Amino acid sequence: MDSKSYINYLYDRYCIYYNTNRNVNILNESIDIYAHFNDVYGRTLITQKDVIDMFETNEHCYVKKIENIDMSSITAFTEFLKKAVDEFVQPKKDHMCTYITGVLVTECPIDENITQYVKKFKHSKSYFFSLHGWSEIRLLVVDPNNKNIITNRSAKKVIKFYNFFDKL
Repeated sequence: MDSKSYINYLYDRYCIYYNTNRNVNILNESIDIYAHFNDVYGRTLITQKDVIDMFETNEHCYVKKIENIDMSSITAFTEFLKKAVDEFVQPKKDHMCTYITGVLVTECPIDENITQYVKKFKHSKSYFFSLHGWSEIRLLVVDPNNKNIITNRSAKKVIKFYNFFDKL
């Protein structure tokens, strides 16, 4: 599978649950797919006006194709994801969590330095002692030619969503 068909299939998967855009420019970065998901949960007592508690979760996904992946390109992408946390996370009373998911799709082989960098990458932020929620960055590097996905620790929860090589 090549990267173009992987990105097209991923876009189709995002369209089911996410608000999606293709080929957008966000924070001066060219992104192939931007997907946003927002879910608000609430418990009520007797009527819908008697709200006991509410919380919302968000996910912002940024998919970018990179021809030749190296340490400078992956560090630039992680810096972009950190800026996205500062720009798009809106902590408030009902905010529980926001996940920023960054997916790099490449057709070139991934060397060991990049693998170690991705596996060790961690960025999370707590807002007002976690009373206003937290945010976390999930990082994935996908090589569709070799059917290889490298993730950081927090992205292991979503690896099944991105591993659909056998379905095509």
